[in-house]
Amino acid sequence: MSRGKRYDTEPKLNIKKVVAVFIFLAVIVVFVIAVKKMLSSDNSSSITAKTYFTLCTDEKWGVIDNNGNIVIEPTYEEMIVIPDNEKDIFICTENVDYEKDTYTTKVINSKNKEIFKQYNKVQAIENYDEYNDLWYEEDVLKYEENGKIGLINFEGKAILQPEYDEIYALKGIKGAILTVKNSKMGVVDNKGIIDVPNEYEEIQSLGKDTNLYIVKDGVNYGIYNKTSIKYQEVKPLNNKDIYCVKEKNKYKIINNEENEVANIKFDDIKQIKDKIIVYQKNNKFGAYSIDNNKTIKNKYNDMIYTNNDNFIVKSKNSYGIVDINGKEKIKSEYASIGYYDDAQVYELEQKNNTSGENIILNKDLQEIARGIINEVNSKKSYIKIWTQEDYKYFNLQGEEKSSSEILKNNSIFLKKQNGKYGYVDKEGNVIIDYIYDDAKEENTYGFAAVKKDGKWGAIDSKGNIVSEIDKNLDEYLVIDFIGKYHLGKDINLNYYVKE
Repeated sequence: MSRGKRYDTEPKLNIKKVVAVFIFLAVIVVFVIAVKKMLSSDNSSSITAKTYFTLCTDEKWGVIDNNGNIVIEPTYEEMIVIPDNEKDIFICTENVDYEKDTYTTKVINSKNKEIFKQYNKVQAIENYDEYNDLWYEEDVLKYEENGKIGLINFEGKAILQPEYDEIYALKGIKGAILTVKNSKMGVVDNKGIIDVPNEYEEIQSLGKDTNLYIVKDGVNYGIYNKTSIKYQEVKPLNNKDIYCVKEKNKYKIINNEENEVANIKFDDIKQIKDKIIVYQKNNKFGAYSIDNNKTIKNKYNDMIYTNNDNFIVKSKNSYGIVDINGKEKIKSEYASIGYYDDAQVYELEQKNNTSGENIILNKDLQEIARGIINEVNSKKSYIKIWTQEDYKYFNLQGEEKSSSEILKNNSIFLKKQNGKYGYVDKEGNVIIDYIYDDAKEENTYGFAAVKKDGKWGAIDSKGNIVSEIDKNLDEYLVIDFIGKYHLGKDINLNYYVKE
């Protein structure tokens, strides 16, 4: 599945996007923003309880807050970068020369006052998740001095001296920043503390849940501070207790003492989770449990371990679920089976599905709903499922809940009746009549997107129209409003526009 595309004729991107290798992003996005919080302020920049977003109007860039008020007038030619939406630190790119690939930056706050003036070319540190969704490293910025790169924090304090040839994020890993010095790589955290010294030709993460790094010294690989650096390969399988390594042209599974622990023969390893190994041999997949020494014969076209000793398996062109004993729990007759690890729920797509609804199962493989999973929010502990009748909410245990039980900070709640959408209060009283063809729940900032006669607009929590219902947003992947502004097409960049 792929979503999202870059502009062809729309506003220019930040110069970092121009001078870097062009990245075409395929994204699956769940639009979740943290609730507002009060933070202290200092002399370098004021920090408020507001949330900030980049604004684009008439091909100029500015900033708005969560009430839809303009904070920085849209006068800049290049996109303004906001490293943290809850802090008024805005990085502006100026004096761009595309032929020479040169530019300058300045950092301003919500009072339009320049901050961090003592640092040159201040930039946010970009990172990307597994779907290539863009985010920025927390509480750290990089800057340039005499051709070398260093780090400062959001208070403007230098935390890493400018002595590095390059600094960039380790993709997908929060708080792991790669440094390059004299062609050798190392890792620091977002406080500037060195986790791995600059001694290695190559560094990658062992997995986002491990806080461990695979390093290459010369031609050999190992896990920093865990294993010898003597292997031909170490596979990044996101496990900090057992590892898949290659030695003497043979893969094997070892523990922290570097003893071999798996009593199986295999050509490759796809997954290690909960001491269960999904392996490949002769182009077929099987599984092995270290704890109970059980093996599922390699006979599947594909396989992945989920939970409770269950596996999603592919036989020919159909998907099903088996347990560690190889017993079929869900017959292999589905077009696809998805698994959401945060909520431990399955989504089964039936072949020749005319209803458009999938079967949703909980971790015990019991059906909890029919529909399409719209959102899994592990922070707020709910699953949102689209059904033909209406959206339904479930907690992460698979128990159905009302929208008011899940969205506790909302004032109004979406409800469908006779094919039309309206809004009710917490007691179920109609606040906004059932007049809309489509609509969204009230968002974190008190606005709800509504659709009528093929056009979109927005209302506030009292039903007042704050953005006229006159916008054709058919090409937009996510519909969301802050006041009169709506989310831009490239949702990866998280900016708002006014048409």
